[in-house]
Amino acid sequence: MERLVTNRRSCRRFLAENVDPAIITSILSAMEAVPTGGNSMGVEYTVIDDIARVDEIWQEAYNVMEQKASKHIYTHSFSDFFYKKMKESEASLRKDDMLFCGAPHLFIAHEKCVGKWAEDSKANCILATAYFELLCNAHGLGTVIMSYSSEVLNELAPNAREMLGIPKDHYTGLIVGFGYPEIKYARGVQKERKGKIHRYSQIKTSK
Repeated sequence: MERLVTNRRSCRRFLAENVDPAIITSILSAMEAVPTGGNSMGVEYTVIDDIARVDEIWQEAYNVMEQKASKHIYTHSFSDFFYKKMKESEASLRKDDMLFCGAPHLFIAHEKCVGKWAEDSKANCILATAYFELLCNAHGLGTVIMSYSSEVLNELAPNAREMLGIPKDHYTGLIVGFGYPEIKYARGVQKERKGKIHRYSQIKTSK
């Protein structure tokens, strides 16, 4: 588990082919055990595991995104500056696709998000997203967790969201793009975050 966590990385270069359905079924079977607040188990999973269907959704959302951008209309987190930066990375890092990063499949954890326990619903979806992403990596699949693409579907391209069949009152904050990675790396990304760990314990440190 430690090796899995420390060596996983975001994948933005995928092979243009469907993943073996048996692998996806195995992952989704394990997802039945993902924890939820109060053991509510209200999270639903939408999986688009056919590359042709993903392309249909992409066509609808991407075209609307481009049309809106030409009029300087963006999602709440974007602007002319950030959109330009994403377009600059599109041809190289994102395989000509700043929306889904060329991912052949999509996973979305969503839950009805209204009333007193709305924040719990969001947390449940985020937990499910993290579990799914690690399970994919355990099976050798590449993954990328995307918030911008979710914003586009929620704020700019409602028709594309409807194509997913997700109810309007369901929270959809993150989308996982997944598939067979085009590039396999010998090691994970080297990160240094020790300065952001605040540990209060009985362990004595020398001065």
